[in-house]
Amino acid sequence: MKKFSLIVCAIMFSVTFNSCAAKKKVTQSQQPVQQVDPQQAKIDSLKKAQEIRLLELELQAKEAEAQAAIAIAKTKMQNAQYAIEARLEQKLYTPCINEAYDKHGEYMAGLGIAERQMDRGTGISRANERAISDISSRYIGVISNAVSNYSKEVETRRNEQVKEAELESEATAIGKKAIEKYAENVCREVGKDPNGTYTCYVAVHVPIGKVLDEVVNDLEVIKVDADRARFRDYVEKELNKQAEEKEAEQRKLEEYRQQQEQ
Repeated sequence: MKKFSLIVCAIMFSVTFNSCAAKKKVTQSQQPVQQVDPQQAKIDSLKKAQEIRLLELELQAKEAEAQAAIAIAKTKMQNAQYAIEARLEQKLYTPCINEAYDKHGEYMAGLGIAERQMDRGTGISRANERAISDISSRYIGVISNAVSNYSKEVETRRNEQVKEAELESEATAIGKKAIEKYAENVCREVGKDPNGTYTCYVAVHVPIGKVLDEVVNDLEVIKVDADRARFRDYVEKELNKQAEEKEAEQRKLEEYRQQQEQ
């Protein structure tokens, strides 16, 4: 009897277990299976890769921009340093500089520099023109001061009216023509730059006596109301004053050169 009961219980347990397992399988099979679209997965993967690539490119661009800014800053610093060195070197070692200083009672001097010239002959001509222009521009200042001082002196001592504008205009025009007429090229140096262009240096001297003779003689011819001998004295005083200033500048430059060489 007991044996029969055990058999019945075993049969019932087996039926119950199988029934539960079947229900579990049915429940699991009833859950929907999510399908993955291979094409969509590929598109999503490409989008993600593209986003990553764009981010990398953006970072590279920012890095390149930062490096460019640093390079520009370094270049500016280097250019500033080169400019300082170039000015110092030019001040110390400019060709023809020693011939570009006035000499008391003898001549006015000018220095002309023509840079980045494609043709050597043209560069020399332009440098020569600039040297003469340098003398002429300083001569105009000399005449202006001389006329002003002369006019004050004449009005004070003799109560004579002098037309300053007329005297200055005529003396300036005559003097500029005389400067161009008597200008003498005393130094010429030409250097060829790495880019194939030329840099030309020219120093010019203009004899003061010849210029003043021409000014005084021509003033007499055109009947300008002035004591020409006295006016000439004033011009010479201004020229000597300017020559002294240029000589003082030259002495300082020579002292500086010697200090640099020590």
